[in-house]
Order: sequence, then C-alpha cells, then structure tokens
Amino acid sequence: MSDNTLTSLLILARDTVRDPKTGARRVLSLPLPPRAAWDGLALVLLVSLILGYLTTMLLGVPADPLLPGFAPSPLRAAVVQGGALLVMIGAIYGVGRMMGGTGTLEGTVRLTAWLQFIMLLLQVVQTVFLLILPGVAGLIGMLSIGLMLWLLTNFIAVLHGFRSLGAVFVMILVTTFALSFVLVFLLMLFGVSLPTEMSHV
Repeated sequence: MSDNTLTSLLILARDTVRDPKTGARRVLSLPLPPRAAWDGLALVLLVSLILGYLTTMLLGVPADPLLPGFAPSPLRAAVVQGGALLVMIGAIYGVGRMMGGTGTLEGTVRLTAWLQFIMLLLQVVQTVFLLILPGVAGLIGMLSIGLMLWLLTNFIAVLHGFRSLGAVFVMILVTTFALSFVLVFLLMLFGVSLPTEMSHV
C-alpha cells in the first residue's frame, strides 16, 4: 500500500465519520473488483488481531475482553472473529433484503470492510492511549461503540435505500439480540468461555 493510498483512506475515513451517508456512497461507488472488498476485510481482521495480541503482550491486559479466551490459539481467534464478520454480513444483507432493501452482497461486504477499517483506526488510537493514559483509553473504547452503531445505521440506510435511521437502528438492535445466541453458540463450539465479569452483563 503506497503512502498516497493510505493518506486517501485516512481522509475518506475522516470524512465518513463527519458525514457517514456520503462516505458510504463514496465507498460503494469506488471502481474496485468484487474480490477487493473480501481481501480488504481479511486484511483488516488480520491487522486487528495482531494489534490485539501485541497490546496484550506489552501491557498484560487485553484491549478486547474476549481475547483471554482466544489466547491459547491465534487461529481460533481468527476463525471465531472471521465467522462473526460473516454472520454480520449475512445479517446486514439478508435482513435488509427481507425488509424491502435493495442492497447487494458486494456492497454489504464493502461497507462492512470499511466499517472495520475505521474501527481499526480507533483501535490503534486506543492502544496508544493504553500506553500513556489508560483512563482515556477506556473512554475511547466506549465512544467507539457508539460511533460503530452510528456508522452502521447510516451505512445500512444507504446500502438498502432506507429513509428512517430510527427504524434501521431498531432493526440493528433486534437482529443483534437474535444473533447474540449465534455468537454464544460459536464461542461454545470453539471452547471459548466468556470472562467472568462479562457473564453478569
């Protein structure tokens, strides 16, 4: 990846945070081959996993609360998180189409990869603050969740041509609640136990 490409991606990420709908439309309109979105998604997942493990090695405390369960097997972490992304893509595309949306599978993969890239940038920022100001890092983590939901809501609205962001957000909550059972099943299937503190959430 050239410096110009990275700079362009960072600028587009900044603009997307400022105006998610316009950013989503720009990503969907990029002249890219169908495979590019899948390759980008895999690359972002790989970098995110590596960064998570490096953070754990440096600080002894994982940035991701699920990481302790994955620690014995990096391959397991990749499979579980990759599987979760596939479920997410299937839900965004399938549920959206069931609700009358017009989005394509390729568009779904593009916007999912783009969302993960923006979250990766925030993960990098959070990791830096974990080294210098851990309290601020916790705040960044909470803000990241809100930003992810906001971006996802706008992305789905653009992808499927929905007008009501409120209806899209409710759809996300209902779908997430249903898919949480799938996630728990996947974790149990791969022998991953949730941390004790999360079991009370």
